[in-house]
Amino acid sequence: MPKPTIKTPKTIALKSFWDGEPDDAFTFARHNWEAGKGVRQSIAPKILAKRRPAAKEGKIDTAERVEVLLPAHAPQLYADVDFLVHNFEEAYPADESLALAQVTLRFKDAPNLHGPYEKARAWARHEYVENRGLPLILVLHAPFRMGSDNPPHAHAMILPRRLTRFGWGKVDRQLGADRDREAARASWLSTLANR
Repeated sequence: MPKPTIKTPKTIALKSFWDGEPDDAFTFARHNWEAGKGVRQSIAPKILAKRRPAAKEGKIDTAERVEVLLPAHAPQLYADVDFLVHNFEEAYPADESLALAQVTLRFKDAPNLHGPYEKARAWARHEYVENRGLPLILVLHAPFRMGSDNPPHAHAMILPRRLTRFGWGKVDRQLGADRDREAARASWLSTLANR
């Protein structure tokens, strides 16, 4: 008797688009799922890699700071990073391809960690959370703690779907489009110039 063949579902991979150079004050990454049917590759490992740069397999975040920024009217339970990401993926429409956007803000001349982080936090909250209703995970990295010469920086990982008091709303398809990236870059550089 022949062995039955077990079909494993196709995994729909994430493809990444990067804009900016590693030393730029502002860089942008847009992660999209490839076209097709199957099980989508999770965005959780990308977020976890930023939360736990020193020990991805650990159970404790090793980044300098990890924070969820939510629209003011969003339910409190979304303030937990793992719940937010899992619920976002579970509820995301199958026909949408935009998975995640990541803005990296570098603080080359930072006098300390607190000041630049608060500036990045205020900017990200205004730009994405208040103006667009999008939740994000903000992570502060302090590479010097590991002996690196890389400057301190923050990663804002933006989920591309509005979060309302009733849960998930519309997908923001403009997130990371050419004009959107350029407007965000100009806004951040203007914030830096206006110390």
